[in-house]
Amino acid sequence: MNQEEYLEKAHEVLLKLLLEFDRVCKKYDVQYYLICGSLLGAVRHQDFIPWDDDVDVAMTRADFDKVKKHFKEEWSEGDFVFVDYNELGKGVFLDFMTRLVYMGEELPVNVFRKIRGKGRTDIDNHMPIDIYILDNAPDDEKKHKRLTMFIQGLYGLAMGHRAYVNYDEYKTEDEKRQKLIKRVSTIGKYIPLGLIFWMYERARRWYSKKEGKDYFESNGWIYCIPWRFPKEWFAEGTTLPVHGHMIQAPKNYEEFLKMHYWDYMSLPPEDKRKPSHSEGVVFGGISGVGQYKVRVKRKTE
Repeated sequence: MNQEEYLEKAHEVLLKLLLEFDRVCKKYDVQYYLICGSLLGAVRHQDFIPWDDDVDVAMTRADFDKVKKHFKEEWSEGDFVFVDYNELGKGVFLDFMTRLVYMGEELPVNVFRKIRGKGRTDIDNHMPIDIYILDNAPDDEKKHKRLTMFIQGLYGLAMGHRAYVNYDEYKTEDEKRQKLIKRVSTIGKYIPLGLIFWMYERARRWYSKKEGKDYFESNGWIYCIPWRFPKEWFAEGTTLPVHGHMIQAPKNYEEFLKMHYWDYMSLPPEDKRKPSHSEGVVFGGISGVGQYKVRVKRKTE
């Protein structure tokens, strides 16, 4: 399967995932939002980014807690399976992401490669949609920093429970941070994963009953966890076209995209227009980004 064939099939599957997620959210009257490269695709291409091979959505903690039991009921078997971060196998950690996985056919995706040989095998080589949780961030910046550093520390400890850790992903970090990542993940091997998960759930919900002006993505990639997003950007949301379907998005999607990217309507260099989740292409491109802000360090899509 060449890249063109892979992307054509990937977009077919991603559309099925997105429309199914949209169907169930509408059924139970909960709000969600396209984010990251998926939002960029909707704004710039009115579709998926031509070389992108994932879909990212977000929903608030209140809506996620409201609908989680229905997710499990709707997607317990068949073509769609709901997989929370703690359902990848006993004592296994990939990340803190919640996903909806399409089981209808296999594709050469590398999403679950870090648990191969240790975690569940049924979802390997199956394409997911990532569901980000928007938790309340404390208004006090010092409290927010302490909270998110604690969650990042738990992430690092939990990495010790992967089948393997690819430290090359962190080679762009300074030497001190690289050593810290190795040290923390090594220590984490000796801490029960159930205890780490318990502390994580307590931490991410710490401000769930306290109103603030911002959200943060409590289950995002380790370096994205501290980012703050004004609640007013999301609000009641809006809709944007994706392959002829109107899909929910943040109300102020322009500010969301400006925060992540520079001139988001500009295309990246041709050599960066590659899928990032296909087997053998680990972090192999940038999801349609014209240029990243200097202060933002984010995983390539």
